[in-house]
Amino acid sequence: MQHFRTLIRAVETTSQLAELARSSQSYHFAVPTNTTVYLHVLDAEIFAARHDQPAVEVVAKVGAPFAWRIVCEQDDAGVYFVAQRKPVVGQLAGALAHAAFIVTIPLDAHLILKLERTRLSMQNLTGEFEFAPLPSTPLLKSSTR
Repeated sequence: MQHFRTLIRAVETTSQLAELARSSQSYHFAVPTNTTVYLHVLDAEIFAARHDQPAVEVVAKVGAPFAWRIVCEQDDAGVYFVAQRKPVVGQLAGALAHAAFIVTIPLDAHLILKLERTRLSMQNLTGEFEFAPLPSTPLLKSSTR
């Protein structure tokens, strides 16, 4: 029975430490029609969707928040959101420094993305999309037969 209680305490402590290593922050911006949303994200995941509200909402779910630099601001032209791992601390934190950003923008907003090593998922898309070529060797090499 004593071993069981010790095991339960160890699991609870581990759970509490994991919770301390995670952070969730919400950002909300009221915006005019035809606003621009600029996202610059490195080493993370983005889930983007549109809604019929005059607001930009960003929910940041960050592991090891001390390893991230997140800056957001708004001016007359739009909303700017930048998230990147801190160079040394982010590398030391490794997989704990995972981040996901849930971004919801108005239907009439312009969306500009600058992404580096980022996974992107988008809902309710309409428009023309162009992706620049990668400056380095491809991640998937073609096989020759």
